[in-house]
This record gives sequence, C-alpha cells and structure tokens, in this order.
Amino acid sequence: MGLMPAGATNPLSPVNQQTAFGTFKESGSRDQDVVYAQKETMLAPYKNLKRVAVIGLVIGGLFTITIFMAFFGIPCVIGSWLLWRFQARQVANIEAGYAQYLASAGMSPAGAFSSAQSLGSAG
Repeated sequence: MGLMPAGATNPLSPVNQQTAFGTFKESGSRDQDVVYAQKETMLAPYKNLKRVAVIGLVIGGLFTITIFMAFFGIPCVIGSWLLWRFQARQVANIEAGYAQYLASAGMSPAGAFSSAQSLGSAG
C-alpha cells in the first residue's frame, strides 16, 4: 500500500479512547518523546483519510456544479462528509487516550516543550 505508513493498521477500523490508552500503556514508556511518537504513528492513517475526504469533497463539489453530473457529485459529497466525521472522531479518541495516559503517568502534555522553552529563555 503506497499511502500507508510503515506499521500502520487499517484506517477504517475504529479506535476508542480505551484502546488508545491501552496502546500507550503497552508501550511501557514514561518518556514523553516516545509516547508522542506512538501517538503520531496512531494518527498517521487518519491523516490520509482526511486528505481523501478533502479530495472527495472537491470532486463531488465540481461534479455537483455541472448539473449533468450531480447524481454522482451529491453522493460523493455525502460520503466524503461521513469520512471526514469518522476520521475526526478517531483523532479525538486518540487525543483523549493520549491525554488520559499522560494524566495517569503524571506527565504534563507540554512538559518537554515548556522545560526546553524555559532553558532557552534562561540563557
């Protein structure tokens, strides 16, 4: 699969918050960079779905503008909108699982960035 990142799963499989939390917990790391990299790996397939949804919306919109192709354009727009909603829900579930894992591990979401920022302003 050309557009699938290495090690990615099926982008149409749903992920709930507990599954995302379990995946972060399974990594067994308290290093924020490792957990963030895990989150980005989980989000990668859904970023591709977002691109597909945008392309579908554009094509469906163009088809709908040409009145003769509206019977193809309207279902394309509706399907793309449903795909957009699906990927947005999955991204929100992964982000919620990420926040839940950081809270359970006693880490702050911006911990690494804020400490690096304070070191940069000190010098």
